Amino acid sequence: MNDKYLTISYECLSSIGNSFELESMMSEVVITFYQKTKALFVGFYERRDLSSPMIYAGKDIDYRAELLQDKDECSLLQHNEFHIVVLPLKNSYMKFIYKQESNIEEIYSMVCNFQRKINFALSACAGVKELEKLNDELELRVEKSVEQIREHEKMLLIQSKSAIMGEMLEMVAHQWRQPLTAIGMISNNMLFSIILTESENEELDKKLFENELEDINKQVRYLSDTIDDFRNFFKESKSKQEFFIEEAIDKGVSLLRKQFEQSSIVIEIKNKCKRTLLYTYKNELMQVLLNILHNSKDAFEANDMKNKKIIIDCTKDDENLIIKIEDNAGGIPEDVISKMFEPYFSTKKEKNGTGLGLYMSKIIINRHLEGSIFAKNIDKGASFTIRIPIKIKKRGV
Repeated sequence: MNDKYLTISYECLSSIGNSFELESMMSEVVITFYQKTKALFVGFYERRDLSSPMIYAGKDIDYRAELLQDKDECSLLQHNEFHIVVLPLKNSYMKFIYKQESNIEEIYSMVCNFQRKINFALSACAGVKELEKLNDELELRVEKSVEQIREHEKMLLIQSKSAIMGEMLEMVAHQWRQPLTAIGMISNNMLFSIILTESENEELDKKLFENELEDINKQVRYLSDTIDDFRNFFKESKSKQEFFIEEAIDKGVSLLRKQFEQSSIVIEIKNKCKRTLLYTYKNELMQVLLNILHNSKDAFEANDMKNKKIIIDCTKDDENLIIKIEDNAGGIPEDVISKMFEPYFSTKKEKNGTGLGLYMSKIIINRHLEGSIFAKNIDKGASFTIRIPIKIKKRGV
């Protein structure tokens, strides 16, 4: 092979495999071979359609399509005054047409020598295409799985709230018992005063009645506020809201205080982060606090403890709000502490425990509030630590 064809061979060789996209790669190969070898026609055919080239350069000639069929090796054919080089490839063919006066032997040898290289390039294109297809399918499956996980978590969140619905109704009963008793006593006193003044022909003490009615209104407002608190708690947190951390802690504790007093459990709040503003899901944070407080209450009942006490301690550093909830209920068994945040794990089978409370608490803190939660044993009890990034609402958003 002379220098001229060595140069042509090098330029043709350099055109192979420069892209992993089939049409782009073979277009460069076809055009380079067409120009450098001075072909009349160069075409790339898929085996399923030998009559029409997928990519071509130049002008084709009339010939029998079967000339391309059943060719497994590089072939040199003659058709009228033309030379046809047929290069079988992986699931495809290339066809080169030259005039008879061309130095066809040099070209034929060069084209045949490139068969393996072109096949490698075609395999690479097919592999990349298949990989892209698999990636697309994987992306769709991942998106579908993520959506399913979100729906599952949403369902568990609702189920978790429903699981404590009975306990919350019991809390409402505790919250309402005292004001309803007070209203009953006030109304009985008013009725007794009316009977007494009528029997003694005296005038009613208007000021006394105004005070009594104001007391009744005060108790009614308390009942109404209690219902609002519980209704707001069960509302779905569809969007973040801005609030001070003490609002969430105080409101969560107020929902439980009467019930805990009934069980002789003292709740002490050591809030060193007052007026710390958060921008997150308030109701979900309250749900986590309620779940942990209920967990402590169950531990007290199971261990029949005296001097029951829960301490809620709030501190902060440069980036995080840290809430610690500690009790003196005897601690968590070592075989339980590593499993307590797992779904459907419960030690309260006899109480119909769902095993969702602490699991959903972890989901809420980790994914919704972008924080962390962990538990450990301390002297005479257990400690839960919640860390939440301090984020505030961007103004103008």
